[in-house]
Amino acid sequence: MRVDRLEHAAQLAAGCRVLDIGGKKMPNCDPKGAFARAYRAIQAGASEYRIVDVQQDASVDYVADLNTSAGVAVLRDAILAYRPETILCMETLEHINYHFEVMNVLAEAVRDYQTTVFITLPNNGNWIFNALGWNVDHSVAFFQSIAWRFVTRSNLGRENVRMFPCMQKYVWYWWLVYALGGLQPFNWGFEVRPRK
Repeated sequence: MRVDRLEHAAQLAAGCRVLDIGGKKMPNCDPKGAFARAYRAIQAGASEYRIVDVQQDASVDYVADLNTSAGVAVLRDAILAYRPETILCMETLEHINYHFEVMNVLAEAVRDYQTTVFITLPNNGNWIFNALGWNVDHSVAFFQSIAWRFVTRSNLGRENVRMFPCMQKYVWYWWLVYALGGLQPFNWGFEVRPRK
C-alpha cells in the first residue's frame, strides 16, 4: 500500500498544534499548483501551525540552520516553548548534516510531550530519481534498509516506529516516473509515536 505523504501529514495535523520542520516550500513551487494546495490543507486543518526553516521569511516562525549546533538548539527551544502535538519533518533530513542531533531532539518531544513525529525521506531505490539528478543535493542515499537504520539508530528508535512507502500524485509525470522506476515508492515515511 502506498501512502500519499501530504494527505497523511494532513490527517496527523488535523486539530493539532503542528510544528513543520522545513515547511517553507521551495521558491519555485507554484503557489496555485496541486502540490501547494495539498500542502496548504495541512496548515488549514491544524489548530495551530508553526514553521522551522532556514529561510528567513515572514511565514517562518523559527529560523534555524540545522547544519549547525546553534540551529539544533533553536529547534529544541522551539519545541520546548510550543510543545507541538504533531511534528512534520518531510524531505528535510537528507539536506542537513546534523541528522541524528535533530532526530534526537524529536525523540525528546515524543518522550516528554507525547508528540507524534512524521518523517519522510526520499527513496534512492527509484532509479529514475537518480538518473534525473533529483537527489543530487542530498547528503545521504536512502534505500529502504538504510532509511530504516538511519531513523531507528537515533533515539527515535526507542519509540514506536512504523515505516511505510509513500507516493505523490500532484504532477502528471510522477505516475510515469513511478511506473518506469519499477513501482518503487518516491519516499519512505516514518510515523513515530510514544512507546507504550
